[in-house]
Amino acid sequence: MNQNFDFANDDAQIISYIQKTVHNTAINYFAKNSRLKDTEFVPGQKTLDYFIEEQAMYPQETVTVVSENFPLDFSNCSLAIEFQKLSDKDQSLLIQKYIFGYSDYEISTQLSMTRQGATKKRQRILGKIRKHLLS
Repeated sequence: MNQNFDFANDDAQIISYIQKTVHNTAINYFAKNSRLKDTEFVPGQKTLDYFIEEQAMYPQETVTVVSENFPLDFSNCSLAIEFQKLSDKDQSLLIQKYIFGYSDYEISTQLSMTRQGATKKRQRILGKIRKHLLS
């Protein structure tokens, strides 16, 4: 009889532990997601997004840039110029990411590098563009 009580007590402790763990994990998850919504993953990214969106809101003359026999229409002349200044490899990486929608992992396998390497390279390219556009 005493052993049954110990098992019931152990079960109650395990259930209590699981409930607290699930509760705290949910709180941490939602807190983290709310912080991430306001966080810039790349410094200046919100500024660059605003700059690009602002230009897109007021349709202007589009500039067509041909990269890898693929015509790209830019509504922002400054952005088109900065894109043309990039090396062919950098242009290709951005096209694969933003036009074709490849993941960083897929790009990294094509370029024979790690996923982190592809992500950092893309961030450096965007940083270079951002620096020139905002200066």
